[in-house]
Amino acid sequence: MKKKNILGCLLLLSPYSMAMQPMDDQSLSSTVGQDGINISVNNSKVEFNQISIIDTDGLSNNSYTSSNYTNRAGLVIAGIPGQIPVTASKPNPVAIVGIDSSNADTSLPTINASIDTDKGSGTNGAFANIGLSFSGNYTGFRIKPFSIYTADANNLSSISGSSYNRKSIFDISSAIKLQFGVKELLRVKDNFDIKFVASNKPTMNIQLGAAPQGKMIMFGGAIDSICGTGTGCNMMLVSDYSTPGDSTTTPVGASFDLQFKATNSSTGFRLNGFYAGIEAPTNTEAGGIVFGNSSKTDEFDLSLNNVKLGNTIGTLDPNIFNGLQNNSIGNIGMKGASITNLQMKISGM
Repeated sequence: MKKKNILGCLLLLSPYSMAMQPMDDQSLSSTVGQDGINISVNNSKVEFNQISIIDTDGLSNNSYTSSNYTNRAGLVIAGIPGQIPVTASKPNPVAIVGIDSSNADTSLPTINASIDTDKGSGTNGAFANIGLSFSGNYTGFRIKPFSIYTADANNLSSISGSSYNRKSIFDISSAIKLQFGVKELLRVKDNFDIKFVASNKPTMNIQLGAAPQGKMIMFGGAIDSICGTGTGCNMMLVSDYSTPGDSTTTPVGASFDLQFKATNSSTGFRLNGFYAGIEAPTNTEAGGIVFGNSSKTDEFDLSLNNVKLGNTIGTLDPNIFNGLQNNSIGNIGMKGASITNLQMKISGM
């Protein structure tokens, strides 16, 4: 059959336009399928008011011999109580930003995704491959100060049918304090900085389907440090507050400055060999999210600096140990440590 023209359709997708264009034989014969697609996403920062992990059925299981705890509760990540807010009507959100070469806030890196598929080989079958990398004027990520809380059912958002009932762990009627039934567990007082090795920034390769790389997610690149400036970023396991029960006052507890650094500053702490994925349950183990390293990691230095218990540091207390002055316990850490065959699993609550 003699061919004249073949009508090809070119769909130009945008929020405002869609167009079709006829293509003749010569144009159509020179058109080939694209080898995968590349996507770049850029955003200046990410902010959230609170993130909750909610357990709907508590601790109930057949292994308990005493009363079961079956009430709904959750872990919440949010801003710090008692802070001076940017907006008077709500606490400051938790923000994730980039860090530039001068250690100042900058835009988040551009996320580049290279997506392709392959039929696989043998019995392994087809799979999709998503390669993620970062680019832009940045040297790492910064998470603004935040706290981790436990919250009861009265302070957790819920969904009933098509209705969403939004709740907050904060009471902002008079000051930014915690609602009754919310307990602050861990406060990260300083910026939490994760710096990368400039010449080997982290990457992530995701395979969905057969996953011939052996794991769903494989990591690459290298980390220079976590909280590497000064003595580290201050954290506190919160017990109470200087005015008992008043979360707007100074917290009391066990505090320390966390710091992680690669022992070899040239190569950094390389992420090659680290993996993550989802495992199905077996006869002996529950399924869940897995994370680990299949070999020996690079060496690293981990420090807990300025370890302090309580809030009477630097004062004389005649009622404690013959009037000796309370002070920091000191520094605790490891130099040149490494981990071999790290394996972690998080099963659903």
